[in-house]
Amino acid sequence: QSPRRLRWFWGLGIRRLPPLMVECHLAPIRVRDDPGKDNPAPYREPVELACFSKSRAHGTTYDKSMLKQYLRPSVPFDLSVGYNTFVDRDRGVQRPALLDPIFGALRHANVLEKELACADVVTWRGNFAKLLATPWNTRDPWHMECERVDGVLVLNVLEPTQLLEKERKKDKQGREAKMCYWGFSFEERCVGGAGAYGEPIDCANCFCAVVRAGVGAHRLVLGGEVDCWDGEKHGLAGYVELKTTRVMDTQGQVKNFERDKLLKWWAQSFAVGVRRILVGFRDDSGHVQKLQTLDTLKLPGYAARHNGAWDPKTALRFADRVLTELRSVLEGLPVGTRVRLEYDPKRTRDEVRVVFDELIPDFVPAEARGALARAAVLRAAGGGATSSGGRSGSKSRGSG
Repeated sequence: QSPRRLRWFWGLGIRRLPPLMVECHLAPIRVRDDPGKDNPAPYREPVELACFSKSRAHGTTYDKSMLKQYLRPSVPFDLSVGYNTFVDRDRGVQRPALLDPIFGALRHANVLEKELACADVVTWRGNFAKLLATPWNTRDPWHMECERVDGVLVLNVLEPTQLLEKERKKDKQGREAKMCYWGFSFEERCVGGAGAYGEPIDCANCFCAVVRAGVGAHRLVLGGEVDCWDGEKHGLAGYVELKTTRVMDTQGQVKNFERDKLLKWWAQSFAVGVRRILVGFRDDSGHVQKLQTLDTLKLPGYAARHNGAWDPKTALRFADRVLTELRSVLEGLPVGTRVRLEYDPKRTRDEVRVVFDELIPDFVPAEARGALARAAVLRAAGGGATSSGGRSGSKSRGSG
């Protein structure tokens, strides 16, 4: 079905599509063609607004109870310890990250309407990181859902069907599953001290920060998990990301690490203002041999040594363009329209598909809709936050 036919129905006042028209592909967003390649998209330094903790025992609480302090472990150590008692999440869930706690944290911090009044986008950090990495993504498909609610783009996390099918077929006791556990085990070893592995590791337990940031003309409200803090600095300055990777033996492995893996690490940490990454270099048996701290802002320098390397300017410019084109599409469609963004590099690396799908469920919490409506009134009256970007203007840092 064509976008023209879709708008024709809506132009007649028909708000329910014909039975056969459940899904419609709108004009795609080009990945390679960048008409604004000479125009930078400044990134505004993240500011922490609120936080929350999640645990299997207590659900979501608006505090720092799950924020753990980094305690440097002695090397070497075995990441397979505790694997048999690991409590994983259900990785077959298509929408694994509800938006409720992001709005809830803002409400608990008494800044909900104030921040939403100047926000352009609300989502999880992972969605924004996917956009940043897309120009160089040749392997990993991603989906996300979007609705424009009272002027704000709300992006929902959506796992692609092919990844869910791959997860379903995975041997839950095989090497791939154990390697996935090693990441959680590394976190436990870095925060547990002498009491590490005293209880089963449960990946449902985590601490998340909610930040205000901005890219280009868009102000972002992002929720993102934080692994630990250094025990000294408060807020974003003290947060540390924990990562593991294989010890590198050849220059080819170093090149792949700096060109591919560092892109993902940079996108995840840079988006929410985490400026340090503690890396555990392990061998093939899961024993960490070395620890090294990386500065998030210096990661692009490592990649720049290689041909075809990723760079922050292109990443930020692309993310800004996707959000701009997505907003333009939704502004031309009826209120309440939901679309799905799809990127599948194995099918084509040249475009992000924009799909209208009548079956996309309502993913915006009812209470959040009310807050967004009140924020729109505040925005019209000239209220709202005035720092770090968006509609009220801000200082911004360069994207290089």
